[in-house]
Amino acid sequence: MQRKAIGVAVLAALCGAFFALAAPPIDLPVFAWLGLAAIAFLLDLDLQRPKRAWLEGSGRGLAFGFGLNVVALHFVPRVIARFTPLPFVAGVLALLLLSVAQGLPWAVAGAVRAALVRVQVPRPVAFAIAAYAGCFVPVVFPWTVASWITRWPALLQLADVIGERGVTALVALSAASLASAVRDRAKPRVAFAHAAVAVGLPIFMLLQGTLRMRGVEHAREAAPSIRVGLVQPGIEATTRWDAEAAPGIVAKLTALTRNAEARGAQVTVWSESAYPYELARGTRSVVSGELGPFSGGVHGPIIAGAITIDGEHERFNAALAMRADHAVTGEYDKLHLLWFGEEVPFATAWPWLRRTFARGIGLLPGDHPVLLDTGRLKAAPLICVEDALPAASREAASVHPNVLVDMSNDAWFAGSSESAGHLRAAIPRAIETRRDLVRAVNGGSTGLIDAAGHVRAVLPDDFAGSLVVSVALLDGPPTFYCAWGDAPTALLLAALALASRLASRRTKRNERQVTE
Repeated sequence: MQRKAIGVAVLAALCGAFFALAAPPIDLPVFAWLGLAAIAFLLDLDLQRPKRAWLEGSGRGLAFGFGLNVVALHFVPRVIARFTPLPFVAGVLALLLLSVAQGLPWAVAGAVRAALVRVQVPRPVAFAIAAYAGCFVPVVFPWTVASWITRWPALLQLADVIGERGVTALVALSAASLASAVRDRAKPRVAFAHAAVAVGLPIFMLLQGTLRMRGVEHAREAAPSIRVGLVQPGIEATTRWDAEAAPGIVAKLTALTRNAEARGAQVTVWSESAYPYELARGTRSVVSGELGPFSGGVHGPIIAGAITIDGEHERFNAALAMRADHAVTGEYDKLHLLWFGEEVPFATAWPWLRRTFARGIGLLPGDHPVLLDTGRLKAAPLICVEDALPAASREAASVHPNVLVDMSNDAWFAGSSESAGHLRAAIPRAIETRRDLVRAVNGGSTGLIDAAGHVRAVLPDDFAGSLVVSVALLDGPPTFYCAWGDAPTALLLAALALASRLASRRTKRNERQVTE
């Protein structure tokens, strides 16, 4: 019995590894469907202890998530070996531990699915709800199923109504229906019904998405536009924090900005914490001269990433809007800090964790979204991991921007597929808000994602330079998702679970009556 459980766990991990082929560098979304269908089929296998089905389901889900993340995060050992004195084997251990932590959403999904099946919710519906629930579990790299099908943006267009998590539920429903069709192949009518859902749902998403994208494209063509310069400085991760390198970094940033402005950029965006000198939080002006952001004839305006410090010596990861007269016209402090890189997990909710473990280092989060107004461009800034968070869409929309601006620093992962994965994870933000999203990223991938989810331009990751893109200034009202969030989708899934449970019980009762 124990040997069988271990075998199923290994198979679940292999299903996760197969799913991960949907992520860069392979980047084929079909593997997301097939991997989900495989784990849904494994979860359908007879459980050894029905009364503890949630525990076995959780274990299989955790194994799936572990296998997925071991493959998707394969770059972690190289990063640790490159930037720490630890040996490569320590990086491998870190990858394994991180993969377990990243697998927790799937452990939750496995437990939720088992609990729903036990109360007679049909298996495909239970799996869809479980995958949806797992999206709410916080992790370091907040990737979802929807993140890995963004290469086919037509399939994500419902995200402006149900969000990225809702799209994940639909993909999971389709995949689980495929698994049920295989499982019930001895019952042709039942298998056909499952197969119809498995195939029909993606076709519906594709048709709806294609029509919706045409409408978005027409809106973009009718909207005014602005030329935005995006600076990808190509600064080595550790060089950024070398005080002696700061003058050279400023010179490189301003040279790339002048180049962008010479090619028509009306606003230029610098990457996360690109400006190498700390600024006073709440400052209304920046320094002039060779060390200032407007040296060498830069005209501006500029939206720049910088570290700010307050009167109590607390530091913030900030985005600043600056004019050529050196005035700072807006300041945004990053709301969602990166676990372990910027804060101790849950330190915002429980400050004693920060006092105990961070000991005065690290960063503090901001407390509200901000609109950076540079004239025609009214930007809602996102910093680093925020462009991978559905909550950031609603926060950004709340300040009524006409463009989303993301600033990131992926130089820590140079030479890996992480930056491509980060770009994929950012695409749902543009669709959820129906705003063009520009990304200025040190280390790549710098580029433009339009409001329909198309990646219209991107710089090579190993390239130091600037990109000038034409951005549509869309000022329509907030989308349904940004206005209402996940609550309507959650209620709809709950109603679907109840209705399908009642229908399933009625069908089984009728079958018993016919048999009798």
